[in-house]
Amino acid sequence: MTLLELRNLTAGYETGQILFGIDLVVEEDEVVSLLGRNGAGKTTTMRSIVGADEPYISGGAILFDGQNLLERRNYEISKLGLSFVPEGRRCFRELTVIENLELAANYALNPLRIETVLEQFPELNEMQNRQTKNMSGGEQQMLAIARSLVTNPQMMLLDEPCEGLAPYIVRRIESIIENINAEQNVTVLLVEQNVAVALAVADRHYILDEGRIVKEVTSERLHEDDTLRQKYLGI
Repeated sequence: MTLLELRNLTAGYETGQILFGIDLVVEEDEVVSLLGRNGAGKTTTMRSIVGADEPYISGGAILFDGQNLLERRNYEISKLGLSFVPEGRRCFRELTVIENLELAANYALNPLRIETVLEQFPELNEMQNRQTKNMSGGEQQMLAIARSLVTNPQMMLLDEPCEGLAPYIVRRIESIIENINAEQNVTVLLVEQNVAVALAVADRHYILDEGRIVKEVTSERLHEDDTLRQKYLGI
C-alpha cells in the first residue's frame, strides 16, 4: 500500500525555485533513500513533506496515507503519524535525555512508553539524566531518532543521520534504522550523502539532480552501475 506520494511537486525559496515537478512514491514498510549531490533539492523535499515554514510550495500534491498534507499545518502532520529527524539533530541542549523524550511524548497523539523506546537504545538508557550538550554527536543522533520514535510514527523522515559520525557509530545508526523498520514497522524515507549507508539499509533509491528526479533504482543497480554513481553522485 502506498503510504507517501509526491505528485509533480514544485517548491522553492524567495531566492528561486528548487524543486521542479517531483514524483515520488514510498510504500508501507519500505526504506527508501533520496540521493544526490549537495544542492540537488533533497532537504527541500523533506521540508516540503513535513510542512516546514520554508520552502514555499507552488504546485503539486503531497499525500500521506491518502490525506493531502498541503491542507495541514506541521503540527497536524505530525499527529497523522509522520515524524522528522532533521539534519543537525536539533535536540534541546540544556535538557536531559529523559526530558527530551518526555517533551516529544507530551506533544504526541499516541506516544510510545519512554521505557519501551529506551530498551532499543541501551546507550541512552545509561545516560537518562545527562544533558544533551554533554553528549557526543553520535549519542545526540541516537537521541534525535529515539525522540522521533516516541511519537509512535507510521513513517519517519531522516535527513543526513550519519553526517559527521565515526564509522562505528554509522554502523550503529544503520542497525537502528533497520530495527525501526523491521521490528517497529516504521516506514522510512532517508536522505543520506553516504551512499554506502543508503545501499545498506534502503530497498529503493531516488536520485535528484538540480531539483528533478532523474533515476529510480534498486540497490543492486546502484551498486553495479559505476557510470550512474559518477554522473549523479560524484563517486
